[in-house]
Amino acid sequence: MSIRLIPFSKGYNASFIPLAKVLLMLSLLFGVTACSSTPEEVPVEVKEPERQDLLDVGTLSSIASDFSAPQTEEDALIKARTEEQSGNLEKALYAYIQALDFNAKNAETFYQIGRIHTMRGNLDIAYRAYNEALSLDPNLMMVHADLGVISMDKRQYRQARLHLEKAIELDQNRLAQLEIKSVVGQFVVPNQDSPARVYNAIAILEDVENNHQKAREYFRLILELQPHSAVLITNLGYSYYLTGELNMAEKYLRQAIRQDSNFDRAWTNLGLVYVRKGLYKRALATFERTMSPADALNDLGYFLMLEGQYEKAIALFERAIDTSPSYFEQAQKNLKRAKAEISDEFQHAGY
Repeated sequence: MSIRLIPFSKGYNASFIPLAKVLLMLSLLFGVTACSSTPEEVPVEVKEPERQDLLDVGTLSSIASDFSAPQTEEDALIKARTEEQSGNLEKALYAYIQALDFNAKNAETFYQIGRIHTMRGNLDIAYRAYNEALSLDPNLMMVHADLGVISMDKRQYRQARLHLEKAIELDQNRLAQLEIKSVVGQFVVPNQDSPARVYNAIAILEDVENNHQKAREYFRLILELQPHSAVLITNLGYSYYLTGELNMAEKYLRQAIRQDSNFDRAWTNLGLVYVRKGLYKRALATFERTMSPADALNDLGYFLMLEGQYEKAIALFERAIDTSPSYFEQAQKNLKRAKAEISDEFQHAGY
């Protein structure tokens, strides 16, 4: 922009115009010109995605007006991944659902929506998303993996087996195509892309249904991938406990504790092994690694009561009550139950 200087008229004394006033006039002129050249920004409203049924109240309430609207499916997916990496699950979920507006046939997007809803505890919506994913791609391994684990948690064992076995079948088919692979028995050893939790879950299911040898095959298979997992080693040890093979159970439980000395379940299961072996003092000391002395006494008494050793159980419940710094309601209930069991025994014996 150029400024044209207007000549003073004849007889006009320029000295009467202060220099500061001239500068102020120029600055105002430049300021007005600059402001007039800047277009006013109008905020763009975010269009709500079409699949409102895949949203939840928590998601809707967390989306601010500055949440940018994606222009393509890829924009939405990048936004979703970025938000999830930042820990913003609600915004990640919203972006994944926005991606469906551009491509409603993307099975992977439905899987991601189901996965986040599972993490947020919205299982009804998660099931809806997972089922739509499978309708688009019946062989989507991770959907079968999630549905199998969820069904296990809900103790829906028949449904769990269907999904877990399908996930393992798909994973094994994938592994078989690799040039470099290791085989154990009839299975290819899983790798980092395998759903490890599926192999653990199917092993637990086999133990639940008393297929203990098969359970141990799965545990040993996944231990090839994660040899230092205290969780897997503990599960293998508990499998041996279930069949009364106490020395093997103790061996693996001690191994699990060596891997992670703070893993409570390994200590508790080892305590159960000592109870079954009749090593009650050792069992009590083992329970005390993860709980208070009063709780340890109560738990030991409870396990002895389950084995029919009511008098020993009563003594432990009474010690637990005396040891507890406050009223121990559960120990009181267990004590009452143990005394009732003894009373029933005497009645049945004719005393």
